[in-house]
Amino acid sequence: LTLVHNLQSMAGDDDEDTVGSGTVGSTKGFVCTLAVMNSPYIKESTFTSLIETLQRPPRDGMASLFNSLHTLDLSGNNLGDDVSARVLEMVLLPSSSHNIERLDLSNNGIKEGYSVKETLEDCRSSKPKLKGLNMSRNDLGAGDVASAIVYSLGDVLSELTCLDLSSNFLTGKVLDRLGGALPFNSRLENLNVSNNRFKLSSVESLISMLDRAAKSSSRLSFLHLNGNSPALTFKQEIMLSQIMIENRKRCISTHFEERSKPGKASVDDSSTGPLSTLSEITFPKFDRERRNMITVLFSAPLVWKDDRNNYYPIEMLDFELEKSLLWQCFTEASRNIDLSYENATTDRLQAARTKGCGCLHYSGHGHPTHLTFEDGSGGIHWLEVDQLKDLILAGSESGRPPFNFVFVSACHSFLAGQTFVDAGVPHVVCCQQEAQLMDNAALSFTRAFYLALAFGRTVKESFDIGKQAVLNSPTVPNANVEMEKFLLLPQDGNHDVAVLDAEPVPEWPLLQPKGGPKTFLRRGSVGSSSQETESPAYKLPSLAQGFSGRETDMYHVLNLVLSRRLVNITGPSGMGRSSLAVALCHYIDERKSTMMFEQIYFVRSTAKRKGRSSPIFSLCEQIAMNTKVAIPTNLDLDETVEIILRALRKTKKTLLVFERIEALEGADAQDFQFFLGQILAETKDVHVLISSDKSLGLLQLTGVGEDMYELGPLNFRSTVKLFAFCCPHLQSTRERKELLDLLAPEADIPGGDETRGNEVTEKVNTMLGDGIPARILSAAYQMTLEEFNELKSLRQCVN
Repeated sequence: LTLVHNLQSMAGDDDEDTVGSGTVGSTKGFVCTLAVMNSPYIKESTFTSLIETLQRPPRDGMASLFNSLHTLDLSGNNLGDDVSARVLEMVLLPSSSHNIERLDLSNNGIKEGYSVKETLEDCRSSKPKLKGLNMSRNDLGAGDVASAIVYSLGDVLSELTCLDLSSNFLTGKVLDRLGGALPFNSRLENLNVSNNRFKLSSVESLISMLDRAAKSSSRLSFLHLNGNSPALTFKQEIMLSQIMIENRKRCISTHFEERSKPGKASVDDSSTGPLSTLSEITFPKFDRERRNMITVLFSAPLVWKDDRNNYYPIEMLDFELEKSLLWQCFTEASRNIDLSYENATTDRLQAARTKGCGCLHYSGHGHPTHLTFEDGSGGIHWLEVDQLKDLILAGSESGRPPFNFVFVSACHSFLAGQTFVDAGVPHVVCCQQEAQLMDNAALSFTRAFYLALAFGRTVKESFDIGKQAVLNSPTVPNANVEMEKFLLLPQDGNHDVAVLDAEPVPEWPLLQPKGGPKTFLRRGSVGSSSQETESPAYKLPSLAQGFSGRETDMYHVLNLVLSRRLVNITGPSGMGRSSLAVALCHYIDERKSTMMFEQIYFVRSTAKRKGRSSPIFSLCEQIAMNTKVAIPTNLDLDETVEIILRALRKTKKTLLVFERIEALEGADAQDFQFFLGQILAETKDVHVLISSDKSLGLLQLTGVGEDMYELGPLNFRSTVKLFAFCCPHLQSTRERKELLDLLAPEADIPGGDETRGNEVTEKVNTMLGDGIPARILSAAYQMTLEEFNELKSLRQCVN
């Protein structure tokens, strides 16, 4: 109210003379920019008074205080539809006494926008003068006002150079209408429609239109579609980037051609031509989006191989915990940050560089001289520091760092961190070269560090906050030692810089990052009513509790699945065949961008139902659920098989998994064999993984060889680890580790058959189930406390 009163006084509304140096017939100054932001508690009547003050014409002999008003920001005030419509009317009507060129009505709860739409229609005959309009975060997808804005690009909004419709839950029809309007608009340069719900088919149509119209009079140089649900494909991102780059080159070339013509004046500060608009408005926006883009690379190779082709397992890291931690951190911060997860291969690192990602987070096993990446088929890729430097510097723009910030979350990572610094990265967090990080210390530091960074704190402040979190963590022993293992490089660099400056959002995320944690659902995924999500309704079975020790087996089966079409995991019941198959499916599913399986269907072993061969009908139900196609009831076997074949022919590379095939008997077993024969004979991109206690013998039916992998018992250390995880007599992670170190110390296990020739170890192994997972679980849950103490005493006596 005070602001309105003062503005009225300055405008000369009071009858009495006001104190000041102004003379009669003049104002006391001019207002060029007015911002009343993020004040939803102010009454609607107060904003109405403000609008009336802005609309009031100048008095006789007195210039208006607002003659020079060109920028009005009323964002975040929850003005609603009616008040927002009055603001637009004031700006667009020809009777307006000022020339507002930039208007921000973002985050005002316009929603259906009936009044705003009516105002746009009433003002169509007005002379266009608005050049920048921000209508983001207004939930415009609830109505048709976004389409009205698009239509107005041809009349009252035809002078717009910058339009922001982001975070409005817009659907494909708005994008389709944009595709029809843009070729006829010669002013718009920056269009932000990010964080919406456009179908990929609508995105594809828009890109095709922009490609065809590349040589038209359109000046569109920046089109923001990041954060869409579903996410754009990598091909679409690259095509869109190339089109926009070509448009910018053409606009700049046209600008200088115009300047070089005789009689053309040079561009001054008030120019509204393409060069000034691009430099003042769109380039900062473009850079800001890249700065707030974080790519997380997780490296989880299964094995490493020595010179004699011997394979050694690499223990799986708990990436789901780290993913969930990062997810919770950015959810708490509620900032507009673009977060994506990828497996760590060199091509995914190059993709992050190509997209201009501002921040890179690497998590994996540490090594003193290498960064451990994945080779794309479950093996390790030893990336030397010189190779890493060449990789991230390839195609770098002069004077621009490859990343603004890098976090190397791995032990012994100083050399890798220094390599990023040598490549020009100004801020790098890593670990001392000789240090082995505790998992709890790394998690405590990571959460506190990223939360501070997301809130806009500097890198130095965030680093200090992270170290203090380690020091004060109740789960980190020797915390004062652990916190000093973290390094901020370069050590003499200026780290009083904020690398993230994302705007607050009402809810993060609007959509789930690619490869995000499995414990969270995104808007539009399972359980949502969204009609535009492309997320499958079918989900893989959960991993077996305590699953570990099968890395080498997973590697060999994985490479069979990638190269062969029919793979059979054999072994006796209780050996963990199904658990291995489930873990393998999750491993592949998290690496779709490199292993290229578009879809995975896992068919559980079920009892016979109504005379049907259960695996076949279960697969048909899963396909129907995933493709959202209604399937008639009471189909016979031949009709069901035909539906499955028709669906599989339309998809790209697909993996079908069937467990415990030995449970099928008689006609069911025969039907299933003929079904597999048809799948393998009539499709070319379908791979099949089964588990059984014997060979299927399908060679005579399909001409496709059956590759068998016989699964054996767990090694001794993995046996103890599984037992310790499940045993109810052990309550904490520390207690489980103590038992593991007592019964199976790593120094005593050189490889091969660790139990042979060691009487105590053989006895312990027998007590724990001889390495057979089902027996291990039984022993863990049935062992009495007296038996458990006897187990520990066996090794304690030897020690």
